[in-house]
Amino acid sequence: MRPLAPATLALALTLGAARPARGDDEVGVGLPAPAFALGTLDPDTAGATWLALDAFAGEEPDDPGSRLVLLAFFASWCGPCEQELPVLQRLHQTYRAHGLRVIGIDVDSDRAGIVRARALLAARRVTFPVLSDPHHLVARRYLGEAGPIPSIFLVGRDGVVVLIERGYVPDLALALAPDIELALGFRAPTSTPASAPTSTPATTPVRAVPRR
Repeated sequence: MRPLAPATLALALTLGAARPARGDDEVGVGLPAPAFALGTLDPDTAGATWLALDAFAGEEPDDPGSRLVLLAFFASWCGPCEQELPVLQRLHQTYRAHGLRVIGIDVDSDRAGIVRARALLAARRVTFPVLSDPHHLVARRYLGEAGPIPSIFLVGRDGVVVLIERGYVPDLALALAPDIELALGFRAPTSTPASAPTSTPATTPVRAVPRR
């Protein structure tokens, strides 16, 4: 993954992630995914201090092996989000070699929450890159002013959204595997390695991304 140069980063933040949601920035299946650049929560794991969506999807992605991007919005205070992390990790391990790029986006807005998020990622042994969106600049564009988390967006290599899952999905891996494998160009194996978690789904209500 190639980190952004300072000039490129400033331009990306000015033209992309720093813009609030507008009517013509609607996010939907079949529409271009809004561009953004964010700092990484764990640069050592991500391999860069900042990452941009166009490194993996768009007109000329930097990553030649990227064929599909999974954006996962979460927060340290969200119980269902914590349940999804191991599933996202298994999807990352199962499909990365085939072109899937899993990217987490943490919406914790205070220092204590960010610290908890880092501890949570370490406890769950997450190895995919996770970005920090403390001001919800990206979250508001994708989720709206009161979108639920966890929420997931699949973005094709061409930068177009191919699937949206808003809110907690108990059998996430089973729900996503067919779409992931279709986008990556192969059929589901007889025994899917990225099996769904066996734990009972959390019943704690999901808190919406607050207005800043």
